Amino acid sequence: MHAKHLLAAVAAVTTMSLGSLEAQSAQLFSGQVSLISVAPSGEAYEGMTSGVGFEAQLRYTPSALSIGIGYQSSTHDVEMGEGFGTIDATISGVFVEPRYVLDIGSASWAPYISARLARLTQAADLDDIGVKVSASGTQFNIGGGALVRLSPRVNLDLGLTYGKIDFDDGVITVDGEKFVVAGTGGSGNNLVLRAGVTVGIR
Repeated sequence: MHAKHLLAAVAAVTTMSLGSLEAQSAQLFSGQVSLISVAPSGEAYEGMTSGVGFEAQLRYTPSALSIGIGYQSSTHDVEMGEGFGTIDATISGVFVEPRYVLDIGSASWAPYISARLARLTQAADLDDIGVKVSASGTQFNIGGGALVRLSPRVNLDLGLTYGKIDFDDGVITVDGEKFVVAGTGGSGNNLVLRAGVTVGIR
């Protein structure tokens, strides 16, 4: 399903009658900090292992449908092949995440469905030769999770998403000068597990 189709479907759901959703944040604005585990796969992530990191977001919650804007980052090892060893790499960037909480009649927890559109950069520093390599791409994930009410202002968020990213051509930076390497773009997939805490602001 294309991103625009999913977002249109989520928006359409908001026209339905909404019941009590007390497990959703009771405040109009909230902040969330989460630990994430990212498992990349596909040609764009060849040799890259799973990694851990964090994300932080601000969320606007006028109803069962909420919108989050945030930043995520994770650290990974990349196997360069025999004789070249392993280097450290990061995947980081900004995202927008619409989320729709399903009313199951519980005041203590509620499941949700979500989508995420992100602009991420995969980067590594080759310190031995003073070179940095990077590539940026647009990622789209879908998934869901559960919100568990810990207090009137605090929720535990447990989530999982799966998605695809298409990277632009890679960039090599040498002594501050950047060179685009044509034909090095590629696609990849990722599975992201999230455990975080949401705190209502007001």
